[in-house]
Order: sequence, then structure tokens, then C-alpha cells
Amino acid sequence: MVEAYEYTDEELRKCGDAIVWTTIYAAVHNDGVIDESEKAEAIKQTHVRSFSTEAYLMPIYKHLDANFESLFDAYSSTLTGTLEEKEELIQAKISEALEILTQIGPLFTERFSKDIADLYNRVFHADSSLFQIFMLPVLTAHLNKFGKKD
Repeated sequence: MVEAYEYTDEELRKCGDAIVWTTIYAAVHNDGVIDESEKAEAIKQTHVRSFSTEAYLMPIYKHLDANFESLFDAYSSTLTGTLEEKEELIQAKISEALEILTQIGPLFTERFSKDIADLYNRVFHADSSLFQIFMLPVLTAHLNKFGKKD
């Protein structure tokens, strides 16, 4: 059985805003700058999820897909100040958008949270080099091995 939910326009807009702001947060979090690779990953991930995510989340991504880049640009252009000020604004925008989750229900909230966390991680790591991505587990394993006291 395919799980379906009929979203209102407000729910689609608010969930979409949460997604856009989350990708912006992931992009600016480390250095305060949105790199092209981070923006490209955000666009790609949102588009791919419009046809390949869980059925109950797909309508949100489909709704967002057509105008994600313009929203990303418009929202990110409002960011000014220090990294802390940018992050504060973004966190406020995410919180504001996520208020809609109480109307949709706890099961959706849990699933949406997991999806958005995965999206955040993919955008956050978009600027990492392949070397960093592949070597981190190897280095961590070696550090753990040598850090153990037998």
C-alpha cells in the first residue's frame, strides 16, 4: 500500500521553505560561504527526490522542484553579517517553516526530519574532496586502532 497524504498549499510551501533553508544552512554552516558545488548539490538532491523519495514526501519535492533554484537564490541573498548572524537567521526561518509539522502529525514529522537530515548532510559534504570522503573512514579506523589500550 502506498502511503499518500493530500497536502494543503500552505503545507507544501512551508515544507518546501524548510528544505530550501536547510540546504542553505548546510552550505553556509562551515565557512559562511555558499560554494557553487554546494548549491549544485542542493539543486540536484531536490530534483532527484522529486521522483525517487518516499511517496509521502514526493509531493513536497515535486512542488519545490520547478522553483528551487530561484528560492535558494532569493533566500540566500538575504543573508548578511557574520557567520553567527547568518546561522541565527537561517535557524529562525527553519523553525518558522517547521511549525507546520504539528498540523501534519508526528509520524510525518519523524520521516520528514530524517529526510531533511540526509539532505543537509549531502549538501554539507558537497564541497569535500573525494580524497576527504574516502580517507576519513580509513583515518578514523587507524586512529581507533592505535588509540585502544589492550
